[in-house]
Amino acid sequence: MKAIDQEAGSAQALVGSALQGWSRFWFTPADPTPLGVIRILCGLMVLYVHLAYSYDLMNFHGPSGWLNLGIVNEFRKEAPLVGPTASWEEPPAKPPESPEDLAYAKRWGMLRSQAAAFGHPLVSLWFHVTDPTWMWVCHGAMLFIMFLFTIGFCTRVTGVLTWLSILSYIQRAQTSLFGLDTIMNLTVFYLMIGPSGAALSVDRLLAQYWRRVQARRKGLVLPEFGPPVPSVSANLAIRLLQVHVCFVYFASGASKLQGPAWWNGTAPWKTMANYEFSPMNYQWYMYALYFMVDHRWLWELAMSSIAIFTLVFEVGFPFFIWNRNSRWIVISAAVLLHLGIAIFMGLVTFSLMMLVAVSSFVPPETWHRLLDYFQRGGTHVRLAYVEGRAA
Repeated sequence: MKAIDQEAGSAQALVGSALQGWSRFWFTPADPTPLGVIRILCGLMVLYVHLAYSYDLMNFHGPSGWLNLGIVNEFRKEAPLVGPTASWEEPPAKPPESPEDLAYAKRWGMLRSQAAAFGHPLVSLWFHVTDPTWMWVCHGAMLFIMFLFTIGFCTRVTGVLTWLSILSYIQRAQTSLFGLDTIMNLTVFYLMIGPSGAALSVDRLLAQYWRRVQARRKGLVLPEFGPPVPSVSANLAIRLLQVHVCFVYFASGASKLQGPAWWNGTAPWKTMANYEFSPMNYQWYMYALYFMVDHRWLWELAMSSIAIFTLVFEVGFPFFIWNRNSRWIVISAAVLLHLGIAIFMGLVTFSLMMLVAVSSFVPPETWHRLLDYFQRGGTHVRLAYVEGRAA
């Protein structure tokens, strides 16, 4: 009986320790300064990307753009959604029951009666605003909202409006959708649900100003505005973003393992020697490729090293990033990987956005030291979060 009681007590202690660790991970109050830094960096990327749409707004999002509005509306209202079958066998083919059923089968490749549902839940302002003048007005308004979100003004409101604006651009112009939009979307989403305006923001400066005004009216002398108060919501938003980044890297690495190009080391070469992505218009780059091809051992060494580094990094990211001893090694590897992607694939904005998401793993103390360093470096603008901190 004693042995059974000891085993039950050990199991109970183990479960209790796991629950305490889970609670500490998600619900320990955290400094919102990292969220403020990520909001500024992500906001600048959001502004740049959507400002670039201004050069060809009508072709991206206009009713007669590259992806015609009529085709998009048909897709989001009529496209079939098929659920899983109830058995392992393919259901028998059915003949069309009417001319409408035959027309639907020719258009979508299946009978209307075989679809479980119709349409896709896409949301975009550009489905409804099609007049060029009003499109430019709305485009300018959304850019202004993104700017306000970047500087942290009415962040709770502008965060939601910025996220909805991003969805409007993404879900209308799906021909230009790629990884940058996905990472930008998820990062803004977590900034929206977290207190990203609690630090390094106009909201905080305004709170400081009104606090001093009210103190003067009451004849009070208040101490300097201290650092932002740690909150559970700040920790929850950071943790959600961190976990999502881990899933992104692991899914990317696991998918690479399914193809032979990463096992035999030819995948890096297919990006480095691709006219569409790589900088093959530069003579020095072509000479480097020719030299590597002329020396087989060098080619094998370079391609195998790049492939192994990429696979180990992406598959190992969610396992090593949480360890304090290996965290900076993993972050440095992320910088190296995305530097290579920016150079050899030309995906500069995607690489920058991924590094913004990875910066969620940088501890608050590091951000404070970095911001304090820049403040001592000669800037005359006092940041609200550092007021009251020792010089």
